[in-house]
Amino acid sequence: KSNSSMNILHYIVGYAHYFCTGTGILCQSPEFSSSSESVENFDLEKVVTVKNCVASFVFLWSMWHQLRAHKIFAELKVKNPNKHGIPHGDLFELVSCPHYFCEVLIYTSLSVILGLSHSHILAVWLWVVVNQTVAAFMSHSWYNKHFQDYPKERRAIYPYLL
Repeated sequence: KSNSSMNILHYIVGYAHYFCTGTGILCQSPEFSSSSESVENFDLEKVVTVKNCVASFVFLWSMWHQLRAHKIFAELKVKNPNKHGIPHGDLFELVSCPHYFCEVLIYTSLSVILGLSHSHILAVWLWVVVNQTVAAFMSHSWYNKHFQDYPKERRAIYPYLL
């Protein structure tokens, strides 16, 4: 059995993040805010655009690969429950933290769909980019410190960049 634990502060911040993100998106939605467009003026052609379709595809692709990353982590833990290992497969071949990379892409696609007028999602996007990038660098450093054979070509979070 693993002795790993999660800091209670990280747990609380996680719950607050998802509650506030959902609440913020709803608060700037039609009929929730006087600054939002009315449902009566809803135009499907303004919503179903190439930009929104591409962003939706990126959102779904990212969710799928984030799920795959978590499955790889779980399989690694099942194989060796008492120690850490080097994950392999899917986006792990490019980055140490594909689940963080996918989280950034998920929020980027939401920001693109909701647009620049949606100030809440832009603040959340900035938080996610900074938070996930810092966490990825910390994880990447940990892997390199604890595994002599850790793949040198892997980046921390952004394939081929960082």
